[in-house]
Amino acid sequence: MGKKITDACIMLCMAALAVYVAVYQAPIWWKWLLFILLMTGAIAALNDLIDQFAPRSREKKYGMTEETDCRIRELILLDENEKPVKAWDLAGKVSFLIGRDSPEEPVDADLDECEYSALIDYQHAVLNYCMDSWFIEDLNSLNGVRIRKVDDGVCYKIMNSRPCRLMPGDVIYIANTKLLIT
Repeated sequence: MGKKITDACIMLCMAALAVYVAVYQAPIWWKWLLFILLMTGAIAALNDLIDQFAPRSREKKYGMTEETDCRIRELILLDENEKPVKAWDLAGKVSFLIGRDSPEEPVDADLDECEYSALIDYQHAVLNYCMDSWFIEDLNSLNGVRIRKVDDGVCYKIMNSRPCRLMPGDVIYIANTKLLIT
């Protein structure tokens, strides 16, 4: 609530100063330059104030809606024909480790039985739930992680220590193993 009051005060003060400058007797070029700067600041403060009162429109503007973020429920292992083989439930979790299981390093999604398991590290990638979204991060694996985004169909390489936001329908590639986000 304090930020809303502060933004409203800034907007009103800048608008009042802009009106005062417009009426004040000063050299014309200086007066109008200051007027334009003050009005720009007032409009920016008003825009921020509107975003605070209408957060849903701001979320839709940047592609973050409850519908898309809350729908991710499962990680599904696909075979070569893209048929489901195994599924892991993500509901209620905040972190989900993908790799090959070992007694010293257990993982949430064990890909040890996959055809290309020799190319998968014991701790290959991790899914993290943060700010109402799921993100994937490569854990400095030898063979990397790629993702085919559902919105453009392009396959991207996940850079080490640079999380990538997941959407339902994205396909994660770990070696030649396909994991579908649903």
